[in-house]
Amino acid sequence: MASEFPSVRRERADRTRNREAILAAAREAFAHADFAGEAVSMNQIARAAGVGAATLYRHFPTREELALAVYQSKIEELTARVRDRTRDRDALASLRTWVEEFASFMLATRGMMDTLRASWQSATPFTAAATTGVTTVVAAFLADGTRDGSIRGDLDAMDVTVALCALLGTTGPEDSGARARRLLDLLIDSLAAQAE
Repeated sequence: MASEFPSVRRERADRTRNREAILAAAREAFAHADFAGEAVSMNQIARAAGVGAATLYRHFPTREELALAVYQSKIEELTARVRDRTRDRDALASLRTWVEEFASFMLATRGMMDTLRASWQSATPFTAAATTGVTTVVAAFLADGTRDGSIRGDLDAMDVTVALCALLGTTGPEDSGARARRLLDLLIDSLAAQAE
């Protein structure tokens, strides 16, 4: 009976390793596809990750689920980086930096943005998962801003997230994103607490 445990641990370790390899390959594939203006191929990702297609689809049954996993890992990484860089600034300034980084990420990964936009428009469970990650981050900044007095206290995190995604969603494939960035800056300005 005890001899089964090493086997189970090995299987879990292999599964974790495979998932990490797939995510790393997918991040690279999305970046390359955006640069080259190509679609992301699930088979190419499987080959780059060194796994079979069946293994890829066991972890991520659809392209959308894979895009979501890549997206969430990037959001976590981006948020940690911004939090570290802005720890001595007020919450509004930190949120502004986070929004700038988030916009840069989304505008640089048009293929992923298109996948996310299509899912948001079709109102799938994927939509909720993609939006929830951003809303959680936004809510944390808003709570920090209410505490330090830099952000209004009457804001709803989902409203801010919807506005953020809507402004980014207006950027077409050939658009530099300059207008979206200006509008995002106006959005952040509107969140500031009013001086007494």
